[in-house]
Amino acid sequence: MRGRQQAAMASVGLDALVAVSVDNVAYGAGYVVPSQALGMRHRQFAVLATRDGDSAMLLTTNEVDEARERSPITSLVGYDEFTEDPMQVLGEMLRERGLSGARIGVELDVLPAVRWTSLRTALPDARFEPAAAAFDRARMIKTPAEVAHLREAAAIAMDAQLDAHAAFRAGMTEHEAYRLLADRALARGADKIVMIQVAAGTRSTLSNPSPGPTPFEDGRAVKVDVFVSRQGYLSDTGRSVVIGRSTPRQRDTWARMNDVMDLIRDEVRPGTATGQLWTLFVREFGRRGLAPAIRFLGHGLGLSLHEEPYIAAHADTLLEPGMVFAVEPIGIDEGNGYHLEDILLVTEDGHENLTPRFPRELVVC
Repeated sequence: MRGRQQAAMASVGLDALVAVSVDNVAYGAGYVVPSQALGMRHRQFAVLATRDGDSAMLLTTNEVDEARERSPITSLVGYDEFTEDPMQVLGEMLRERGLSGARIGVELDVLPAVRWTSLRTALPDARFEPAAAAFDRARMIKTPAEVAHLREAAAIAMDAQLDAHAAFRAGMTEHEAYRLLADRALARGADKIVMIQVAAGTRSTLSNPSPGPTPFEDGRAVKVDVFVSRQGYLSDTGRSVVIGRSTPRQRDTWARMNDVMDLIRDEVRPGTATGQLWTLFVREFGRRGLAPAIRFLGHGLGLSLHEEPYIAAHADTLLEPGMVFAVEPIGIDEGNGYHLEDILLVTEDGHENLTPRFPRELVVC
């Protein structure tokens, strides 16, 4: 990861990068800081990486011992969250490394304004620039360790759904299904349930539904989308199922969607542009009488749920080995939402489906 950050800095002319978001701190530190993940806003964490390979971590004193156990970073700088200004401490960390007048990338889209003002005061001669592009570039390509975590998360989410399908029945509520899916995912090794979407009937057409009291009905679709984490890395995969009995039209709609997914997977390989995949998706969906339900086909997946690159009309990034995507050609028909989503790893000569055990046919529970 350090090498990818150095390359990203070099590509945009930065001397240092300062991560402050939960995901980019985790990327640099090698683990998710517990109290940062809880959203405790008064606690400021940061990981500093320099273009020559140096790194250091700013954190509250109570988190230093765990960082010493879990992070490869050896320079751990603790501060008292009640009496010290973390930005003044960060400024001193930068000065100690000869970066007082350097070009420094900072997550200006994340850092609170009051702390940004304090950091500029601490280092008035530095040239601060937005760091988002550098972090996006570094994180697009996953390391083997990252791929291993993503493979585990994908398998947990997939198997939890396959287990739960056997228990789905008419009359079960969305919330009961949620509890069942969460239990299966935790039993299979999920570190955390980030979110599980379960939506029945007309609610299956919603983009991001929360489970509620709506019961499953015979002949209606149920949307399931599972987000769990393994070592901080996320799954994003799901399937719609039909309760009790399916109609020929439902089976045909699902088959047409899978035909398009097959065509998309066949094109996922190094050198293909994300824009090509989007164009293929829209064209082939249209030929089959379907229309995209959302404004993208897929997105990068890692420590964040939505990462670069996107497979969408606005994007045209060339695929490279090590990229991991959640690909979701979602359709809606007759008031039923059909959620079809796999996790694909771009390999040297094609791709690997990290969610291969979902059946192709429409599942009837």
